[in-house]
Amino acid sequence: MSGFLPENTRAGRAFADTVFRAYRAELHRWLLRRLRTPEAAEDVVQEVFTRALRVNNPDYVRKPLAYLFGIAFHVISERQIREDGERLVSLDSQDSERWRSHAALVAPDELAERLNLQRQLEKALMELPQQYRMVILLCKRDGMTHEEAAAASGLSVHTVEKYLVRAKSMLMSLAWDR
Repeated sequence: MSGFLPENTRAGRAFADTVFRAYRAELHRWLLRRLRTPEAAEDVVQEVFTRALRVNNPDYVRKPLAYLFGIAFHVISERQIREDGERLVSLDSQDSERWRSHAALVAPDELAERLNLQRQLEKALMELPQQYRMVILLCKRDGMTHEEAAAASGLSVHTVEKYLVRAKSMLMSLAWDR
């Protein structure tokens, strides 16, 4: 039967089989730390390797683990966007009433302060060089270790650490409104 598969499908299957055997456990552990349930982690692992099957030319993938982490990051992001959209659509009158009563507990000044801080942080992050911003978001927002961030970004661990120090230094040197 495999004799009838197009060449790029066979290459994708061979690539997926190889990286699945080599990196499945590491990818699954990484996903378990980020997702709520083992089932969700397993679902993402399956989607990552389904997408890896689509690789037309595995020779272009120089760092398979970083490639898999990149796919996993995108799959998680897509799932989050889909889940957020479903939650927004499924809000009913009871949910909106709960949100209104919860919002009333937050002082308007505190809410304004939080929004201001969020805008300042977004602006400050955009002022960072792209590589610094990517590394700090992978480590601080996504909770990756330096090694995981290095694998996901295609950088060395030393470079990730160096970029983190520089990014933090740049952020600390900015003037923050209070």
